[in-house]
Amino acid sequence: MSTITLLTDFGLKDTYVGLMKGVILSVNPDAVIIDITHHVDPHDLCQAAFIIY
Repeated sequence: MSTITLLTDFGLKDTYVGLMKGVILSVNPDAVIIDITHHVDPHDLCQAAFIIY
């Protein structure tokens, strides 16, 4: 079993998060996907680093 965490700037207003999860599960159906957040400001590496720290 693999655990995969997702932290993105995709937001939730479109299909990108769902598509990404579908691709992950098509490669590894046993994966456990944990959403940290999908609301990081676009391209804000400092904010993303703060969240995962």
